[in-house]
Amino acid sequence: MAKNRVKVPKKRRNHLPLRLNLLFFIVFVLFATLIFRLGVVQIVNGELIAREVQKTESSKIKYEVPRGKIYDRNGQVLADTISNYSIMYRRSQVTKADERLDVAKKLSEIVDIPEKDRKMTERDRKDYWIATNPELAQERTQALLEELPEDERAALSNQDVDRLLLDSITEEEITFDDATEEIIAIKHNMESGYALDPQVIKIGASPKEMAVIEENLEMLPGVSVEPYYQRDYPFDETFKSFLGSYRQIPAEQRASYQAKGYGLNDRVGTSYLEQQYEDVLRGTPAYDVFTTYKGEPVGEPTRVSGNPGKDIVLSTDIEFQKEVDEILKKAIRAGRSGSPHFDRAFAVVMNPQTGELLALSGQELDLETNEFKDVSTGTVLRASQIGSTIKGATVAYGFEEGVVEPGEYIYDAPIKIGSSTKASYRNMGNINDLDALAMSSNIYMFQIALRLADYYSTGQIVGENVTQAFETMEHYYKQFGLGIETGIDLPFESIGFRSVPDRVTLLMDMSIGQYISYTPIQLAQYTSTLANGGYRIQPHLLKEIIEPGSLDENKKQVVSTFQPNALNKVDIQDEYIERVREGYRQGVESASGSSRILQQTGMTAAGKTGTAQAIAEGADGQAKRNAKGEPIKTLNSNHVGWAPFDDPEIAWAIIMPGLEAEGINTRVAHDIMKAYFNLEDVNAMLQ
Repeated sequence: MAKNRVKVPKKRRNHLPLRLNLLFFIVFVLFATLIFRLGVVQIVNGELIAREVQKTESSKIKYEVPRGKIYDRNGQVLADTISNYSIMYRRSQVTKADERLDVAKKLSEIVDIPEKDRKMTERDRKDYWIATNPELAQERTQALLEELPEDERAALSNQDVDRLLLDSITEEEITFDDATEEIIAIKHNMESGYALDPQVIKIGASPKEMAVIEENLEMLPGVSVEPYYQRDYPFDETFKSFLGSYRQIPAEQRASYQAKGYGLNDRVGTSYLEQQYEDVLRGTPAYDVFTTYKGEPVGEPTRVSGNPGKDIVLSTDIEFQKEVDEILKKAIRAGRSGSPHFDRAFAVVMNPQTGELLALSGQELDLETNEFKDVSTGTVLRASQIGSTIKGATVAYGFEEGVVEPGEYIYDAPIKIGSSTKASYRNMGNINDLDALAMSSNIYMFQIALRLADYYSTGQIVGENVTQAFETMEHYYKQFGLGIETGIDLPFESIGFRSVPDRVTLLMDMSIGQYISYTPIQLAQYTSTLANGGYRIQPHLLKEIIEPGSLDENKKQVVSTFQPNALNKVDIQDEYIERVREGYRQGVESASGSSRILQQTGMTAAGKTGTAQAIAEGADGQAKRNAKGEPIKTLNSNHVGWAPFDDPEIAWAIIMPGLEAEGINTRVAHDIMKAYFNLEDVNAMLQ
């Protein structure tokens, strides 16, 4: 009988750790592979893949919108925007040079570009020679390189090689016939900006040119016919200089405009009002937004509508402006007799309550052609000595500083300071402050300056007292707007000519407007400050911003209105300002007043003449000289005033450099009053 065997179960092997290890190994391999692939993608093929990604992107084509119009205060258009259908070109990011040349050749057979409108450089001509002589250009390049030592040749960059070839092209090789020149000019225009930006090929295409292009658009990739907006000036040269220029962005300003989203070929306001209100007038361009693959559009674009620029309304009255222009022209012709260096005149008329500029006029007679040219910008850029017109401010701060009292009498007789003798144009005897302003006494002002410098206590002709007195005088003059920016809404204005007097006699000259020069707009702001009782009002040309086209439809929609802005109140007591105002009124009303001709209008007014010794200047602003090379001396005849006296609507400043004849300056003020208020003289016998 067999023995029963005890079966001992075999120990089973555990396979789980092996499987886990295998799994971990597989995961490791996968991760290693993934990391390796990422490395290949990022390091080896990163640049290539980035380029591939960029092949598909969103791009947009920009279209101009109408620029805002500029109106005068009565709704007359000063700067219009007109549409002129023109031939445009937009190249894609991948358009090659030979493709552009092919389009240029085809366009030259369709359009006629007048020779005066052709723009091209020597480089354009050389590039054309290279493009049309590729084999010869390659052979020449190789020959030029072989002439160089091997070490120099190895150090050359691609740009250096290109320059070698360009420098070798002769003038004879780039002398082309008219038809070829036209092709080069077209190609130049096609390449003058960024890809997708509109390049102007021809402004104002003929109906035939437009029709042929429309029929052959498939053969002319990138070419289109579309509106091109231009400025039109219904009043020709009148006030045009202040409207400013509208043109392609200047090279030195491209970076700043590009930062704002402008394209290289965009046009902007580059001076005066066009520049000052660029953000208002420009509007928002329209766009076609589309997807591109490898630089070429895919599918239909999405149109993003733009908005035309807003219109602006100016404070200027263009009809009144024209009248002031004519008044100055008439005065220049009348004053030429006996004033050989008098060939220009300036006038500013503003509302002293609001700062609105009603007219800014400057006229200059060309002595060779006997024709006038508009130099109105001289009212903000050109400084002259203003003479006795400054005496109101001198008396006012004399009161405030306590060196003279209202009603105080001073004997008008010559004063001797060292070797200099100072006097009025005549000895006036015992006069008070009102007489001094009405009759334009120099001595009264000299005494204020001498007392301010403490001359009678110290006897000092030079020194610290003179400097301190100058600083005090300048402080007050600036409060009136003389010697500082007026704040006019233009990109730039002159602040005049400043010089520190080093002796008391120059301080005396300064007190009568002889030593420092100011601009007509500064003089107008000063006069307005007196007229309104002591508030320096910011002069401005903008009256309103309105929605585009709303004024033409008699449904004006105002976006914003320029609010009167008092920059400061002069730090002089009101009673002293009123005393000076009365002196200016007596300049008109007094029997001995220098502005009594203004009585002819029948309206109450204030006025002050000013004659300054000056140096004759040429059209370039440089001093005229005699045969010995010495500066030629002359006079400036000026006038300031306001009307009506108690509630002024206008204040004016007139500067007439080189005018030595008497009475013409006050006649201009008289004529300006008549023109603005539409008056007839009530007493023509008054002179």
